[in-house]
Amino acid sequence: MLNFISTNKPMNMQYTEMMERFLMNTLAFSVALATKDYSTFSQEALDIMADDANWLRESVEWSQSLLVVTLVDGENYQTAEEVAEDLSGLLALYNLATQRKMTDREEALFTNLHDRFLALLLTDDELIEYLLEEQDE
Repeated sequence: MLNFISTNKPMNMQYTEMMERFLMNTLAFSVALATKDYSTFSQEALDIMADDANWLRESVEWSQSLLVVTLVDGENYQTAEEVAEDLSGLLALYNLATQRKMTDREEALFTNLHDRFLALLLTDDELIEYLLEEQDE
């Protein structure tokens, strides 16, 4: 893994909101699955969970695997383990932020990892196309 982002592809900035939602939902769902704290969930998500007991676990599996596959296919991560290491750090910081105010250093690390993931996701045309199709269904 490189310590900086290297890409020849432009970021599709018009999809920032969609990718931000995908990334933050991945974090929120993953942490909630582990902690069983659903206090940040929308009523819509709670209703879906009430109707389908497996929905949260399946959503986490789907979103994390999609995230890992997308990032490993790029130029910045060589293995799924490298992505998983950064994702674990991002998840730990997200979980920390749900429990207390982060220090400036923790917040800077979260922002660095978050922005790295977001920038790389915004360069992946296949992922954007896939998420747009999912959104239309």
